[in-house]
Amino acid sequence: MHRISIYTFYLFLLPGISLAQKDHIKAAEIYMEAGKYREALTEFNAYQKIEGDPKLILKRGVCYYNTNQPDLCIKDMVTADRLKSVDNIKYKYTALSYMAKRDYSDAAKHFKMYLNTLKRKDKEWQLISDQIKRCGYSVNYKFLPQLAYVENLGSGINTVFDEFGVVQSPTRPERYYFSSAREGSVGGLRNKDGLADNIRGQFASDMYMADLIDGNWGSVLEFGTLLNSPKHDILQDFSQDGSVVYFTKGMDKASGVLYTDTFSIEKNPEMIPVSQNFPFRAEDGDKDLFLFSDSLILFSSMKQGGYGGYDLYFMERKDNVWQNPVNFGPSVNTVANETAPYLIRSGNKLYFSSDRTDGYGGYDIFLATFSFDGTINSVLNVGYPINSPGNETDTEISYDGMYALFSSDRVEGYGGQDLYIAYFKDQVTGQLETVDRPLFLNHTDDSGLTLNLPAASDRLKDLPERDYVSRPLYFSGDEDVLNIANLNNLKSLSDVMLIYPEIKIDLYSHYLSEGKKEFDLYFSIKRAEKVSEYLIKSGIKSNRINMFGCGANYPLALPIINNISSTLAERSNKRIDIRLQVDMTRNLKVMYDYPIVAVQYRDTLWDDFNDINQQLNFRVVFTRVAQMLRNDIINLSNDVIIEKNASDNQYSYTMGNYLFTLMQKK
Repeated sequence: MHRISIYTFYLFLLPGISLAQKDHIKAAEIYMEAGKYREALTEFNAYQKIEGDPKLILKRGVCYYNTNQPDLCIKDMVTADRLKSVDNIKYKYTALSYMAKRDYSDAAKHFKMYLNTLKRKDKEWQLISDQIKRCGYSVNYKFLPQLAYVENLGSGINTVFDEFGVVQSPTRPERYYFSSAREGSVGGLRNKDGLADNIRGQFASDMYMADLIDGNWGSVLEFGTLLNSPKHDILQDFSQDGSVVYFTKGMDKASGVLYTDTFSIEKNPEMIPVSQNFPFRAEDGDKDLFLFSDSLILFSSMKQGGYGGYDLYFMERKDNVWQNPVNFGPSVNTVANETAPYLIRSGNKLYFSSDRTDGYGGYDIFLATFSFDGTINSVLNVGYPINSPGNETDTEISYDGMYALFSSDRVEGYGGQDLYIAYFKDQVTGQLETVDRPLFLNHTDDSGLTLNLPAASDRLKDLPERDYVSRPLYFSGDEDVLNIANLNNLKSLSDVMLIYPEIKIDLYSHYLSEGKKEFDLYFSIKRAEKVSEYLIKSGIKSNRINMFGCGANYPLALPIINNISSTLAERSNKRIDIRLQVDMTRNLKVMYDYPIVAVQYRDTLWDDFNDINQQLNFRVVFTRVAQMLRNDIINLSNDVIIEKNASDNQYSYTMGNYLFTLMQKK
């Protein structure tokens, strides 16, 4: 379809009058207001005097950001600043552009600069604060385990417009259906009132399909014109046997009416889709319908009584009657938005999207795993490269569990939302199993999922015996605590802790003396906190993690040998020891792989400390503070330690290391 540019539009209205330079700016601003950034960018660049106008350069930079050109956006923001622009939006879009490039450190710096220009009551204040938190969460994304290899589906499927909501055919595994608001849609360009408008109008969503055969995508085919309409037609899902398609029609993507079709329209064009009296209420804002079976559906909703924003719900049909919607509860839902649920066939893994702050930016894909008894075991971010600084939604796991398709508007795409494929390193084997009724349905009440675990003795008797080797985390400096070797070590630790939820751990952080004891102690507890934060993000509850900042008080290797600093101490004393509390978990055997140090180079301080800590002992707390303590008592005593449980917001300064047996003898 040929689209009329605003340039032609003005000439049509004013025949005989040549287009002036300023008219390019008028056209660009109209396009920007309509969210048509590509067209606006063309008009801005047609204006010959733009390079000397900081206001216009800022607007052009916004267009660059919204057309996946972050480097050019940053360049324009820097230029506008050099031209003395006082518009603080330059900090915001510089930050967003750095974030799109995965440069989280520079992004955080510019977000903070922008935040300093806002007041707490401003609408953007919390949004920017959340972005700063996301930058902090994401800064080490490269060092985390990668679950898959990700590719864009290519220009045969994707366009510069939006492609989203992919669903695999229940009867033809090679066929995928999706929705797209692309050029050539049935309604053409329409404005917010639903009227044809080639200038301010946007394309509405229609439904399409394509086949993946021998690794190649076939032609994209649109649904019939009675299913696709001038409204937003958005595919939701299919019935279990594939005989019924569910979709919504609405004036926008956020609301509409749910319809079904049994593919009878193509056979009889005089028929029309049928609206549904269904517990899923698209007209009230319910979206992302997922049919696990003909008697269980999942969806996202902003119903009253949720935890904030969109929450995930499920509904079960019993005796041919749909029961009340049940919220998945606070282990899945948060004050942020949770959308696009996908439950694998075995019913024990739930993929969904959320814009919570422990993500890489926008919506990320998360995975909730259910225990064998149906309770929630963990909720984890699936990580890079599946997630990005953009928005990842609409997960669809292939029927063989080898790959997933999803939607993302990341900067590497063609524009808008594109469809991507993620090839898993480990097959999602649960897709090869089928259950009629997931076990989590046995653990629900009106408030959501019941999270109470059975007694440890009952639960653990079904687990096989296993061995676990606890190795220290070695590092050279603060920035190296989460190095690749340590991340692999922590991944194994988190897996064990997820299998055995009764286990608690102690993190003993050691280092070399760098001068003042108060700094040595405080920095050592901060290093342990880095490890704790990683474990918490992996699904470990904070109250299961105890931390001990030992500083240089308990070295394993002698720091000085023959009046020379020991290189052995440099290697051995910079570490975090991990001790597991496994009294209740008798079928887990833990072995400790401590550094090997010859007797002549070994410091007895650590040996004594380690021996006592393996027995029943106690320490005396002499103060609790929220920040680093500076007090002479730290320098007067060689046995001060900072202790902290990960769920606590204060540090306990302790001294002494006393055995209860000694006290009893006295």
